[in-house]
Amino acid sequence: MMQFPFNRSVFDKAFMIACVLAVLGWVLIYLIWGEYTTADIVCMIVTVPILAYFIHVLLLFKDSND
Repeated sequence: MMQFPFNRSVFDKAFMIACVLAVLGWVLIYLIWGEYTTADIVCMIVTVPILAYFIHVLLLFKDSND
């Protein structure tokens, strides 16, 4: 069985980066449209962990090449 790469300390760092990007996204949404919809909130909740894992994999890949 294939196992996905995971390193908790790297994921925590990536999760913080994803949260900062989410806050910036919420600010941009509010500045552009002037309101939040339910879809904005729900999709951010779903997207942040997925984005964090992608950032995590990129950080792992970068570390393995050094």
